[in-house]
Amino acid sequence: MMDKLRLGFIGCGGMAGAHLKACGHLREKGVDTVELAAFCDADLNRASQFAEQAKKFQPETPTRTYAEFERMLDAERLDAVTTCLPHFLHHSIAIACMERGLHVLAEKPLAVTVKAGWQMVKTAERTGRILATATQVRRWVGPRAVHWAIHEARLLGAPRFAFISYTAWRGKDPAEPIRDSVITWRQNKLTGGGGPTMDSGVHVADLLIHLFGEPSLVFGQTDNLASQKWPDGKGGFATCTAEDTMMATIVFKSGVRVMYVMTAAAPGRPLAHNAYYGSHGSIYAESVYPQKPQLTLWDKSVREPQQFLDDYMNSLTPERKERLFPRGIMEGVALEIHDFVDAIRHNRPPAIDGLQGLKAQALSEAIYESSFCRQAVAYDDVLSGKVAAFQAEIDEKWGI
Repeated sequence: MMDKLRLGFIGCGGMAGAHLKACGHLREKGVDTVELAAFCDADLNRASQFAEQAKKFQPETPTRTYAEFERMLDAERLDAVTTCLPHFLHHSIAIACMERGLHVLAEKPLAVTVKAGWQMVKTAERTGRILATATQVRRWVGPRAVHWAIHEARLLGAPRFAFISYTAWRGKDPAEPIRDSVITWRQNKLTGGGGPTMDSGVHVADLLIHLFGEPSLVFGQTDNLASQKWPDGKGGFATCTAEDTMMATIVFKSGVRVMYVMTAAAPGRPLAHNAYYGSHGSIYAESVYPQKPQLTLWDKSVREPQQFLDDYMNSLTPERKERLFPRGIMEGVALEIHDFVDAIRHNRPPAIDGLQGLKAQALSEAIYESSFCRQAVAYDDVLSGKVAAFQAEIDEKWGI
């Protein structure tokens, strides 16, 4: 077993900051298994800022910076990389790293299209490298408690329905809806693969599959209802080609039905909730993800969130608690970094590998494909690549 894993960062944007903070959190908890060896970003100043932050918790180890990832791979002796990049770069850079013998922790969504995701998964299989998907939501205590209540304690009886809603307004005056922020690659279908349905929505997709198994049939509608103006940073406006609204009905192979709504085009009172129903009760949380779930049974008896979470934690044996929350770590990104490193050190599959990340992505893609062709689609057809009309333009753009 290696003493420390030499880790490189490719991409030092927003989410990479959470990865860096997670590495520091692991050190604070006494988990000294990672050496941050190098940072790479097209903006070399940003990479240098990350290197300075890394010195705070590993002052004994110098960290080098690069503007091009190929130069970093040539110069450094790395074991693995974490990639926090625009979605259209995920597949090409991850594949290049695995071809060079490195393990990869790829931020979600796994890739910009299903076809690109399969290229990543197959490269991992061929090279024998670990490909993990950075999806932290299902690792949190709340979602794990929901999974326990449904599948182990069976507090809900037979699962039947789920309702997930998130509504908000992201503009100023609806009569002149101009966004505060400058447009980025996230608002472009070709670079982001879609909008919120793909970006943050893949967390919901992963959690739903984790709770209820693989989907069977998906009917979705996406649109850009607000038609907001996005500043281009040059005094003008740019066109947003990603959706601001999504509504979907999902039927799972287990028989569970889900209604799922996400929109940033809803002025007025915002709404965020998760509700899961079974034959004997329900679990409800007032948030996009079930971080503070409340249990209500058929007889109207209620377990408030803290009691519910305590009941779950008390159900765990000491061995299982240490496996799920090593050293008492409960922060999601720290848990995914720890799992990735531990999987490499012990030559085991990660908790959420590339294929699981691709399956979650395929559910988001199925919503787009259904909206594009104006009919329900079979999830398996989207996962296999048989249905890919919405994604065809993206695949052609990047030569996938």
